[in-house]
Amino acid sequence: MRIWGMAALCIILAQPAAAEKVAIPFVPPVGRDLVYRIEQDRTVDGQKSRFSATRRLRFERAGEGYVLRATLRKIDSDAPSAATESFRAALTPLIDVEMAFRLDARGRIIALDDIDNVWAVVSQGQERMLEGFDPGSPRHRAASAVKALFTGLSAEGRLALLAGEYLPLFLFAGGDVEDGAAGRGVRTMAGSPLGRPVNVEGVLRMEDRQGEKVLLEERLAGDGVQVAVRYGLSTRSGLVEEQTRELTLGPRALTETRDLREAEVAR
Repeated sequence: MRIWGMAALCIILAQPAAAEKVAIPFVPPVGRDLVYRIEQDRTVDGQKSRFSATRRLRFERAGEGYVLRATLRKIDSDAPSAATESFRAALTPLIDVEMAFRLDARGRIIALDDIDNVWAVVSQGQERMLEGFDPGSPRHRAASAVKALFTGLSAEGRLALLAGEYLPLFLFAGGDVEDGAAGRGVRTMAGSPLGRPVNVEGVLRMEDRQGEKVLLEERLAGDGVQVAVRYGLSTRSGLVEEQTRELTLGPRALTETRDLREAEVAR
């Protein structure tokens, strides 16, 4: 299930060896509390509405890789109550559930510690939420639908769901980006608010370098969908610290921002 849309899993196309390649490391800040905020703005029932989720992160060194400790701290929305039921049903059971993801040296999430216990805690949260709703009410139906989706997931599907919102942080880690006017060809999938995944393709270009940050822009299109993504990529840590995604399909539009900051700065 994609609450915030599909994570961008880019397939880089072959390009002539003309542009300068900038190597991107994976050296996340260890032992520091970080705040990761995701916010979506989209129109719901004719009203522009905001949906947000705030997570607390902390990286630790573990052998040749890292552990990412991540906890969803709060969710919020100013949309009409009926429009937030699926959003709240999917995320509320995850609030304050600490997860410890294992990452390899290139920033790929390869496992979640004690995943069975984590999943049991989430399932218990779903049951408690269902018990608080009147059977047959819209909230109960939304929570039941989400629970059914969660229950049907394989072990791999559970890891993918729990890790999905963190993947955009590591999109370029351990790889490289090109500093050239031609850019680099990209193919990926566009999801929310389309209701179905759509193949899109286009070009990723480096727009600027600002100290230890690279600014990238990606413009994609396919099947009537237009996507523009801007990245603020740290060349020190290899993490995407800022991301703005604008997706349109006819009258439907979505703007999503992702922001990673140290906890003290984010206050």
